[in-house]
Amino acid sequence: MSATTKEAAAENKIIDDILELVNSHSNILLSSHVGPDGDSLGSQIAFYYYLKSLGKNVCLYNQGHIPHYFHGFKDIELIKVDPEEWKVPPDDFDLSIIFECTSIDRIGDVKKLVTDDMDIINIDHHLENTEYGKINYLDPSASSAGEMIYRILKKSGFKIDSDTATHLYTAILTDTGRFHFSSTTPACLHAAADLVEKGVDVKALTDQIYFNCTEDQLRFTSEIVSKMETYLDGKVCFLTLRDAQLQERGLKYGDMEGLVEWTMRIRKVQVGALFKDTKPNFSKISLRSAGNVDVCKVAQKFSGGGHFNAAGCHIDADLETAKNTLLEALEEIFRDDK
Repeated sequence: MSATTKEAAAENKIIDDILELVNSHSNILLSSHVGPDGDSLGSQIAFYYYLKSLGKNVCLYNQGHIPHYFHGFKDIELIKVDPEEWKVPPDDFDLSIIFECTSIDRIGDVKKLVTDDMDIINIDHHLENTEYGKINYLDPSASSAGEMIYRILKKSGFKIDSDTATHLYTAILTDTGRFHFSSTTPACLHAAADLVEKGVDVKALTDQIYFNCTEDQLRFTSEIVSKMETYLDGKVCFLTLRDAQLQERGLKYGDMEGLVEWTMRIRKVQVGALFKDTKPNFSKISLRSAGNVDVCKVAQKFSGGGHFNAAGCHIDADLETAKNTLLEALEEIFRDDK
């Protein structure tokens, strides 16, 4: 049996185990990382449709602001981000399914609803996952959690309708950066093609996600980009997004999702970073890279992780200190590459 055949058999076994465990439980909690994005939201809603087809009682709870581009999406109101709405069934949850979280702590305050005797299914495509589930379905080669949910639903025999397909396509589309990141594989493109055949309106969906900002958001974006900082002979580009700026405009960090991508539009840039002061002396950093620069390794130095060309981390310091700290790490990388 070849390595590829063995891997496929192992994956099929894990999916079968997931389907069996799901069938044996009644009250199911779905959650994902703090500050949900297109992959986490799309994956949760698509899996919700499957679970409801089985007659399960399902709750979708997340901590954090839902990005503006998801407002108006079908059934987005199912995902509750207000802790006041996090109700526990009378006979408690008996299963939680957690999407693209490397550790259980990544779901934030929702963790308070996950009891020690609750079964957990952990579905993730990040390398540094801590395998905290009873079942751990982990595939770093997958483009997104959405691609992995697509595989589960296909094997389950569930009929993927246009609504389910739209949410799965959204998950794949957003986590591949519109099929731009190196995680865009033949398998992910085959999945996307199948979902389009099932009724995804590609243009309408892309317009909703990527061409749907307000005038103020666009002007704000231009303001931030105009103040970009470049280093190391133009190989590195930093952008800065401050909480005070967002508050002035009545915006949330999630409303400016994708801002980091502007750092990579300059020809010479090999590493781009967006710095956010989400709380005092705490700088959250989104990282992007081109070519063979592994920003996941960089992120891992600062309590983070992710993928080869797209990652995130944080530094316990103010923005200026965090920039200097990250720049020192990047200088070392480029020095070693010479």
